[in-house]
Amino acid sequence: MKDGRKRSGWPVLYGLTALIAVRAHELPEYEQALCGWLGVETEFPFLRALLGALCVCVLLLYAVRWVRRDIHRSQPVIGCAAAMFAVLIVMTLIYRGASGYWLDWAAGFALMLIFDMGLQRERDGALNALSLALLLWVCANIPVRLLVPWGLNGPDPNPEFVPEWLIGNRAFYYRIAFPALGLELVRSQARSGRYTLRTAFVFAAVTATVAQQRGGTGLMGYAVLLAMTVFFARRALPRYAQPITMLAVSVLLFICLHYFKVQQRMGWLIEDVLEKDATLSFRTDAWTASLQIIGKNPVTGVGLLPVAYKKELLGYSHTHNQVLELLLHGGALALLPYIGMTWLASRETLRHRQSAAVKNAALLLMTFLFMGTVEMFHNDPLYYPLFVLAFRADCLAESERPLPCVSLFRRG
Repeated sequence: MKDGRKRSGWPVLYGLTALIAVRAHELPEYEQALCGWLGVETEFPFLRALLGALCVCVLLLYAVRWVRRDIHRSQPVIGCAAAMFAVLIVMTLIYRGASGYWLDWAAGFALMLIFDMGLQRERDGALNALSLALLLWVCANIPVRLLVPWGLNGPDPNPEFVPEWLIGNRAFYYRIAFPALGLELVRSQARSGRYTLRTAFVFAAVTATVAQQRGGTGLMGYAVLLAMTVFFARRALPRYAQPITMLAVSVLLFICLHYFKVQQRMGWLIEDVLEKDATLSFRTDAWTASLQIIGKNPVTGVGLLPVAYKKELLGYSHTHNQVLELLLHGGALALLPYIGMTWLASRETLRHRQSAAVKNAALLLMTFLFMGTVEMFHNDPLYYPLFVLAFRADCLAESERPLPCVSLFRRG
């Protein structure tokens, strides 16, 4: 790996890609709003074309670096992601499904390449640029939320689901806010070994965002992230506190919620604190509809929102569960690479679990795996790069010596 403090012009690409790759399927709304502000009429998807061009440039750059051996030739996490996306695309084509989210997948894959390439070649520059890019979105959201409560996108036709965010609706703010905070925690520890005033500012901005939006999933995820950060502040991550373990916890929690209805015994938390009902805002209904289709196609899935299964999905656009989302769209063929990504990230964070930067990267990924019980992040470009962030634990830890034991289950 090159010097972690090396500076070059590539952080500009990191920041620009992170800014544009956020929720690519919403770009038509911004194109329309921008044309309205400028007083022009055009149907050319210029923002989407720009994002697609950036993704192609990143892929070509990564290929050049790989051929020249400027980065590691072995990239198992990226290989798993490529296999997973390939299955999803093939199944979507076979079942004549929707391709509207493919640009999100391309942006997410491009960000995975940028994370991997940046952490290997200029770790500090990449972390700094990506952290600042996400912080910009968080800071932009706060005054918009105060001045224009329904968001710059305008009121939603559905009065029960009103947009309250600069770049999306109220349910999606934590997809940027949490990575912004997590990357800042990783950056500060990797660079100086301590938290700084910038860290405090990011924490305040994210906390203000969470307090303003008050989404149930976001509140739950933020509580988990803060609790784990405080609990493991002065200790290394134990073997049981790894991303693969949190994935297992998420699956177990889903089983308890769906099959044993444990939420009915926690009315004070579900109804009073999170402001949900016993169906978790109809999530359990979406699970039931999805499981019926998954049972018919457990190996291959049915692609993304296929025409033939729209009635059986009961109008739900997604499953509200990350594992079910992969099973529905790509079956076991898509789920296995996802589990492989989680396992590979866990293996590396376990080896470098004494590093504070690695610990924060693992906790950030674990938070999203936990929230994946009731939400899906499949179309959010910043989700899968978190696996690369954890997998590149050797770059985050840098000079710290890895531990010899790599087993999650037995003592060394």
